[in-house]
Amino acid sequence: MPRKKYPLIYFVTLLFMGLTFQVQAVSKPVGTPILMLMQDSQPKYILQRTGVSGLCGELYLAIQRHLLLESIESNIVEQFLPIKRILTMVEHEEDYIFCGAGRDKMRDRRFAYAKTPVYHVSNVLAVHQKDHSDPESIRDIAKNDGIVGALYGTSSADFLKAELGSEQVNDTFTDIESGLKMVAKPPYQIRYFYYHDLGLNYLTKESGLPLRVSSTRFRTVPQWLIYSKKMDRKKARALERVLQNMKRSGELESIVGRYIF
Repeated sequence: MPRKKYPLIYFVTLLFMGLTFQVQAVSKPVGTPILMLMQDSQPKYILQRTGVSGLCGELYLAIQRHLLLESIESNIVEQFLPIKRILTMVEHEEDYIFCGAGRDKMRDRRFAYAKTPVYHVSNVLAVHQKDHSDPESIRDIAKNDGIVGALYGTSSADFLKAELGSEQVNDTFTDIESGLKMVAKPPYQIRYFYYHDLGLNYLTKESGLPLRVSSTRFRTVPQWLIYSKKMDRKKARALERVLQNMKRSGELESIVGRYIF
């Protein structure tokens, strides 16, 4: 029986199909990676030569591992950025996310908030060690003389200005250390610095300044992971699943418990 002849195009097609199958078999996750932003706020984010750590730094690393199982790549942007710039990037670019954001009506209009809060913080005051006043309410702060410092662009600063008025609040600080120095050193330009317990408990110890943290917790609020409302739906759903699974398994609580007691 004569051997059947096939046209050359037949073999070319088979070769192309084989190569395509091989490429698909070893292909990496498709699409652009999710980009995780970092704020200059310790111990929420700690950047060292050995890599990223801190509360949200560790959460990012865990989220990265889980996202990869969903075939979604992500990268941590290992650079501290001002909070205002972070919020602008998350709002206008579809692939950015940020861990540790406060929430209000204005921000709800700008960002998508993950359904699972990542942790809770309480707002407290840093005061000079020789200042024995411990305001028990926002009204007490208003009655006391002196300016209250707050970090520029934060929900804490917005809350303070709404309660006390802009004249008693100095929210020009882009880093907490500068504000703490004004509380601790002459000419004592501010009396209190208002921030969350996660940051102040850590920074008052690390600074070496004559400071203490007030015993009063003024409000306890959840902190969230935010992402752009423009984010691809597949990525957004994967983020939501990852956080829900981390909460269900206890992994989220385990990481948070290393930083908030």
